Amino acid sequence: IMPEAIHLFPQEVRLKYREWSPDEGDDESNVYQSSALRKLFSKFVNAVGCAVVGLHDSSRLVPMLMQLGARHINYGVNEAHWETLGKAFKAALSEILQEAFTQEVEAAWSMAYSFMSSIMIEGLRRAIANRAAVPKQIPASALHAVPTEQMKSAVERSWDQVQALGTYTVGEILYRHTFMIMPEAIHLFPQEVRLKYREWSPDEGNDESNTYESPALRKLFSKFVNAVGCAVVGLHDSTRLVPMLTELGARHINYGVNEAHWETLGKAFKSALREILRESFTQE
Repeated sequence: IMPEAIHLFPQEVRLKYREWSPDEGDDESNVYQSSALRKLFSKFVNAVGCAVVGLHDSSRLVPMLMQLGARHINYGVNEAHWETLGKAFKAALSEILQEAFTQEVEAAWSMAYSFMSSIMIEGLRRAIANRAAVPKQIPASALHAVPTEQMKSAVERSWDQVQALGTYTVGEILYRHTFMIMPEAIHLFPQEVRLKYREWSPDEGNDESNTYESPALRKLFSKFVNAVGCAVVGLHDSTRLVPMLTELGARHINYGVNEAHWETLGKAFKSALREILRESFTQE
């Protein structure tokens, strides 16, 4: 439908969306057989799933879609891409549903996608308008914690070891330590919340009854691990790192998070690093 859209996903971008998994392989040379793009577009599928669940509650759905649209400010996306994605999604539905993709179903999905994409586009427009207000310099509250060049190098070296373990594995270690330090934080992740973070995968299973063995929480905490990975890459460029982290923090306004949770997550992350790095987790 839009062959030129392939240029939005060069190899260096696709590698950011790969999960660090030893069995995934490193070959991203072929865009049409890209494990990273499967994961990236599955995020759209999951977003549609959340929207379908929330169709009867616009008071929750609209803020979610606004935030989702706003995130795309850094992805090189413009409004025309939503129209193209809508056509591709309709074609995908037709292929999947086959004879069940009736005129009635097609009309319903067209209206639903138009509703969802219009809100996301409005979120993108507002993000563009507000971008000038996002600080690009390190805020005064963080100046005391700026790492030295030696510290940055130590972080980069040790992060290579962490990456080798895989984001899902690190995510599981991280949430286990988080709940050990702050057991009450488990209430931030009731079953209905965890189900939103499950990938729809036949081999994943549906059991989310045990928070401590939750595929959804592995994926949710792996997002934090990926964010840390992006921050490690950007340690030497604060003009790009600061806006990214500021926007990431702003997203948590609707998640029931308060400032104390960041302190707890920091302690849990340090414990997770100690478990992963072992003797390499030196004082330095």
